[in-house]
Amino acid sequence: MVVNISGKDDRLSWSETADGRFTVASAYKFLTRDYTPRPDMASLFQRVWRVTAPERVRVFLWLVVNKAIMTNQTRFRRHFGHTEICQVCKSGVESTLHVLRDCPAMEGIWRRIVQQRKQHAFFAMSLLEWLFENLSEDTELVNGSWPTLFSVSVWWAWKWRCGNVFGETRLWRDRVKFVKDYAKEVRSAMLASVQAGVVIREDRMISWLPPLAGWMKLNTNGASHGNPGEATAGGVIRDGDGKWCGWFALNIGRCTAQMAELWGLYYGLCFAWDKGIRQLEVEVDSATVVGFVQAGICDTHPLSFLVQLCHGFLSKDWEVRVTHVYREANRLADGLANYAFSLALGLHYFDCVPPDVLTVLREDECGVSQVRRIRV
Repeated sequence: MVVNISGKDDRLSWSETADGRFTVASAYKFLTRDYTPRPDMASLFQRVWRVTAPERVRVFLWLVVNKAIMTNQTRFRRHFGHTEICQVCKSGVESTLHVLRDCPAMEGIWRRIVQQRKQHAFFAMSLLEWLFENLSEDTELVNGSWPTLFSVSVWWAWKWRCGNVFGETRLWRDRVKFVKDYAKEVRSAMLASVQAGVVIREDRMISWLPPLAGWMKLNTNGASHGNPGEATAGGVIRDGDGKWCGWFALNIGRCTAQMAELWGLYYGLCFAWDKGIRQLEVEVDSATVVGFVQAGICDTHPLSFLVQLCHGFLSKDWEVRVTHVYREANRLADGLANYAFSLALGLHYFDCVPPDVLTVLREDECGVSQVRRIRV
């Protein structure tokens, strides 16, 4: 990282991590990166890890997706076994899909569980398609949700198969009733555990508040279409009566949202200092940026030079308080940042109010509030 603005020494920054620090894991990921086109499995894995089921069931589903369970077909291919024929039905290759769905021992159970109108599609899908579709369905049943019943049944099919092969077979009076009751029990237990740690939220009215007597308030914001993408920043200074004292807008070009937020804060501080303001309240709706300013940032972080520029202004002979606010209290700065997309590249200072944000300014002056659901 070459620094020619803040006066600090040049330093190394690793681009493969968010904070610029080198890690062996990121280096390995960089060296083994493969750009060969392949199916995007992220959605399937997301459904596997979010299904309402015990962790052992999720782990088993993950193994199934990775085709890592040791069926006879897999063992035979790896020269661990002498046959790939199913040991239960003796009539087909024991593949993963055969074990979990197509073997007569499981097919009869599925036909009693799956609705008749859906059975044709259910038995016609490939393994990954079968898992994806059934883990995605949001049908609610008497015994719980379908993804829970499906995932529990798949896991039980493998457990029962292993017990049968290794001589631990149990007598099941009604296997269908067992998996349905077990799914209902799992569902109830999982929901109870979630409710025990439920987060309480309440609706609160949020509005822009004027600064203390004798102080001025600066609101800044940054915007990025794409993150990284086309980016802008904007800010406005108002007095204790909420009156407009000037604003700026910055069309940056292409950068991340956090960088845009920091550029907005930096130029807002420059703007306020040049206007001779010596008691300033600064409000930003990015908690990350406020954390950077208040707690500092490591020198290897790609945004460290911008944080240092802000610290340079904050250390001047004036009183500045930087705080985080919700977006509902920062609507005017947000509107100015969006307005900057229509301006030419560079920094723009104005004293008059743009028509695009006049309504928001009047609402802030009148104390109009917006509803926000806040964690208590």
